[in-house]
Amino acid sequence: MRFHAPIAALFFANSLSANAGLFKDETDRFTGNRSASWDALPSKPEDFSFSTYALYLKDSPAPGYYRVQLMTWSDRGQFRDCHHTNWLVDGARDPYLEFEYSSVSAGSAVMERFDKRVDRANLERLASAKLIEFQVCGIEGKISESDMGGMRKVLDATK
Repeated sequence: MRFHAPIAALFFANSLSANAGLFKDETDRFTGNRSASWDALPSKPEDFSFSTYALYLKDSPAPGYYRVQLMTWSDRGQFRDCHHTNWLVDGARDPYLEFEYSSVSAGSAVMERFDKRVDRANLERLASAKLIEFQVCGIEGKISESDMGGMRKVLDATK
């Protein structure tokens, strides 16, 4: 698989390590909006990472919304024609987790994302799980301990 500089710049623009996520809690000095996030990247092609985001709108005591994202990349769009997901939370099927698919191409690589907007109660439920497993078009995986910890950091920061 080829990996070219333009896509490397896209993926690593946020100073993320290839093997870890980055936690941020920032307030925009122009708008007053606050965001807390765990941004993670897959460590290699066709691996998956799981990121969590919260956005507070100015003058709002609670987050305006939470979003979670499953992401992968490869030298081709492996899920363009098939992008449904199935989820198990601590071994039980979770039909609530219906994700929206999107992809971005740059150079010879394609970044594929599965996004879901969630409320705090569901994010707390996910963060309290011991194991979250997913299936994307027959390919199975699980959310890493690091990404589970990142989700918990976002929750803790948004209490």
